[in-house]
Amino acid sequence: MARPPIVEKRPLDRKVWFVSDLHLGDGTPSDVFFGKDRHLMALCAAVEREDGLLVIGGDAMDFHQAFSFTRILRAHQELLSSMSRLARANRLVYVVGNHDYDISFYREILGFPVCDELHLGDDILVMHGHQHDPFIGVEFEKGQLGTKVHHFFERYMNTWIRIPLGEFYTVPNRLVFYLMHKFALFANGWAALAAAVGWETPSDALKTQLDFWARSNMGDPMCIFRPVTDHVREGQWKTVVCGHSHLPGIVPIGERTYCNTGSWTFASSYYLTCDQGEWRCRDWITGRELTHEFYGPLLDGTIDEKDFWQWWRENYMGFLRFREGEERRGRLRGWESYIRDSQYLAQIGEPLAPLDLPIAEDDEAVEIAAS
Repeated sequence: MARPPIVEKRPLDRKVWFVSDLHLGDGTPSDVFFGKDRHLMALCAAVEREDGLLVIGGDAMDFHQAFSFTRILRAHQELLSSMSRLARANRLVYVVGNHDYDISFYREILGFPVCDELHLGDDILVMHGHQHDPFIGVEFEKGQLGTKVHHFFERYMNTWIRIPLGEFYTVPNRLVFYLMHKFALFANGWAALAAAVGWETPSDALKTQLDFWARSNMGDPMCIFRPVTDHVREGQWKTVVCGHSHLPGIVPIGERTYCNTGSWTFASSYYLTCDQGEWRCRDWITGRELTHEFYGPLLDGTIDEKDFWQWWRENYMGFLRFREGEERRGRLRGWESYIRDSQYLAQIGEPLAPLDLPIAEDDEAVEIAAS
């Protein structure tokens, strides 16, 4: 039986920092957090120093990659201790995501206040964003087996099966897209035959899935943009903050605002801040600042003009070659450079001052769980 939703309310009386989709794993090369612990610890230290509030918007841990909570604790013990310290000081709130199928890890072991929705003042709603995902919705357990198989394959085949294809231009990923296209051709042929002989026509679930893939690949990851912006327009909140799609930005929707926290996976270390009504979106390591640059094709409707078949016609070049991947070959500092050296991201950017954040005696519970 699903538990009742938990709503947390906090006053907007201090600077608020937002991160999400950390996907902390077991510290092996398939851990997509990529060893950025000291950088996120530095962010935690800044929150503590400025007497702010850190909101983690879900999917902090990747249980599918790590297999167990203990393995995550062993790999990221000092980082999780820093976060627990913020929580004990009432400076951290955790908003549940779709990967967080057991909130007891956060609430009972790490000591995080946990909720499904966070209301900041009267105008800001924070949720993970999977509620607007057309396939996941509010069902945390939906698709868990498929996700486990996906992570198992990536881990033991040492490859990536991810969207967008242009960024993860591996042969297995290209093969998956190719096979999906051939399966779709077969399914469409079968549907046409069924219609011709008077059989019951199959549902259009496959078309919905194909369009989901294409739209996610073209710049609307998880296809949450349209439903979440409808929620912004029609709801009571002036600002809605989500994660889930890993697409950072601050997007004006009429007189209201949609903010996305991005992620800390692969090359990313994005975070949002809200300070006296001023919103900013930055990458912690590089210092890059964003507004709505990544949302251009969504705001001008370019993505809405294409479905899977049109995307395929424009991109497939034969022999498992796709235009969007071939055009990105050879670019410096692409995702492949990060995969080859998982320590690279922990070293780039301005050197950080040593953190005076020893593990306090209060962190004994975390240490015991990791041992």
